[in-house]
Amino acid sequence: MMNEEIIKKLREIEKNNNVKIIYAVESGSRMWNFASRNSDYDVRFLYVGSPKYYLSIENKKDYIQIMDKDKVFDFSGWDIKKALGLLLKSNMSLYEWISSPIIYIKTKEMDAFTEAAQYCWDKKKLIYSYIHLASGNYKAYVLNKPKIKLKKYLYILRTIAACMWLEKYFVAKDLNDVNSAQKIPVPEACPISIDNLSEMIKNDNDYIYELLQKIIKTKREGVEDTLSCPDKQADKWIENKIRYYKSMDNDLKISKSKYKKKKADIEAMLDKFFYGLISKQGF
Repeated sequence: MMNEEIIKKLREIEKNNNVKIIYAVESGSRMWNFASRNSDYDVRFLYVGSPKYYLSIENKKDYIQIMDKDKVFDFSGWDIKKALGLLLKSNMSLYEWISSPIIYIKTKEMDAFTEAAQYCWDKKKLIYSYIHLASGNYKAYVLNKPKIKLKKYLYILRTIAACMWLEKYFVAKDLNDVNSAQKIPVPEACPISIDNLSEMIKNDNDYIYELLQKIIKTKREGVEDTLSCPDKQADKWIENKIRYYKSMDNDLKISKSKYKKKKADIEAMLDKFFYGLISKQGF
């Protein structure tokens, strides 16, 4: 029933904004599998505008964001051109959307987008994004704070576990061009489920794993805003992991000449996809 309501609202967004939604999924706690009964619906989508939109000399808004008055539904979407630019940068959020198990809309155009995403995937950029998100949240909500919300630990541990997943299952490669590049399967390449990510921590530290399970339980029960004293053992583990993954940056570099060649080939592939997609739009 809720799916029908969400799809109905997505169709209204299409009509009101003169766009075509090619992909819409659930993000946030429902995607990660630690939602409570009170969790809102974080719907994320990709859309295509009319040819006239892209031919305009004006700088047009390249996103749509709508929050309903009851704050039950949070809709946020990116224009396909914006999404392709972020895909080239191996954007962390975009890869999570592609990997979401809760899909509301998926068109054949999205199949081609996902195919391109398998070549754009970049381990270095993803680890960089995840660990800097973890570091930012740790500094903002945990470090030197007398009391913290338990869910802040959850978000920090999730992003660190994502780095652990990427380090364990995927290796950096020097890729010359898209023809010789190894395709990285999506969604296997992008860690989503908190249950899978928990296994990364379980194999690393029993204490942190047990702490994470307790926090997940409180989150699913809807009491994640409970205040708690900082956990010194957890803080030490988090700080060590942040330091470790930030230092990994140099180990994941590829030569500038090879990177430029790979980027140029992928840009050409994405341009071809974009031109073909826009030329087919008849509204």
